[in-house]
Amino acid sequence: MVKILITGAAGFVGANLTRKLIKTKNEVNIIIKETSDSWRINDIIHNCNVHKIDLEKINDVKDVVKKINPEVVYHCAGHGIYSSQKYSTEIFSTNILGTFNLLTALNESNNLSRVVNLGSFFEYSAKLNYNDNPNLVKSIDPYTISKITQTKLAEYFFNGKKLPVVTLTLFTPYGKFDSPGRLICDLMLAIIRNKPLQIFSKYTKRDFIYIDDVISALETASRQLNIDGEIIDIGTGNETSVEEIVNMSNQLSGNDLTINWNDKKQPEIDISDESIFLGRQKMQKLNWKPCISLEVGLRKTIEWYKQNINLYSLL
Repeated sequence: MVKILITGAAGFVGANLTRKLIKTKNEVNIIIKETSDSWRINDIIHNCNVHKIDLEKINDVKDVVKKINPEVVYHCAGHGIYSSQKYSTEIFSTNILGTFNLLTALNESNNLSRVVNLGSFFEYSAKLNYNDNPNLVKSIDPYTISKITQTKLAEYFFNGKKLPVVTLTLFTPYGKFDSPGRLICDLMLAIIRNKPLQIFSKYTKRDFIYIDDVISALETASRQLNIDGEIIDIGTGNETSVEEIVNMSNQLSGNDLTINWNDKKQPEIDISDESIFLGRQKMQKLNWKPCISLEVGLRKTIEWYKQNINLYSLL
């Protein structure tokens, strides 16, 4: 039996991971904030050891880590990916201070074999060559800054303190238990409710990866040897436009959803460039590959939302 600790277990990725790991014989411990909305895990939370603390409070974090003495830690907690999470103070506090506190506490643990830190493909926006593409907005948003710093903190604790941490840079997960305000979730809800939907920029492209493939990558990263200190991209290697996602979802659902395209102002956070899409060689560091095609993933997503639409009635 492995002692597992998951931060951000009430979030999209963390909840899917928690739901998967409780089916194993391992001891699953989760950290969620007292104020977290646990709608994704309310039906299974009794199968976990629940610790309601804020990662920003170092003493509480140290107490929980000492009590659990975990062998594997998945750091899924984060703030700022949604447009409603716009306050820089909370973004920096959660993603930077929270990560620093967690890694500090884990550095004092004597039973640790792997920390899996979640990065974001938004980190790549800081590496774009703006001279080659003058249409790109040159400012970097607080979320991107915080995720870059989070990854740097993981590097620091590996290089300076030999903490066994690996960072997985996630591209765009989608699927069951996603949040309103994200493209595919909003698309599914509109299809099922037969309501028109407004979407920004049909031309934005992303590497969409089904959530079950993401969870598989996380589990692989928790046990594979010789990847400490690595930063590994997790995606499919394929880019798909928003318009293509809409068309495919309409076709698979048999609906003809009305879309009101708003291309006049593209949100800064959605700016894309082909150079941010992952190179497959970065995936080869991990003995893992995605198994679910976009078509199969969207079909699974449509069916799940049909069966679980009641979860979204109050969101």
